[in-house]
Amino acid sequence: MEEFYCPKCDKIFKAEGKKKEWHSSVFGYCWKLVAKCPDCGGECEEWRPKGPFGKESGSCSSGTCSICPGCS
Repeated sequence: MEEFYCPKCDKIFKAEGKKKEWHSSVFGYCWKLVAKCPDCGGECEEWRPKGPFGKESGSCSSGTCSICPGCS
């Protein structure tokens, strides 16, 4: 199970995520894990710790492209 963050509830929770895919005109094929918040039911993204050792060390927000240094 992965950890997800709900900004509406300000809560981190564990859930089985689903892969959400889309095509970006800039980055091409992209995907991210999403899950429904157990409290509000909103779609939440995977929780990513801030800082140089977190998954957000690249320039994109999804962490799955092959262009920026945090993803490749």
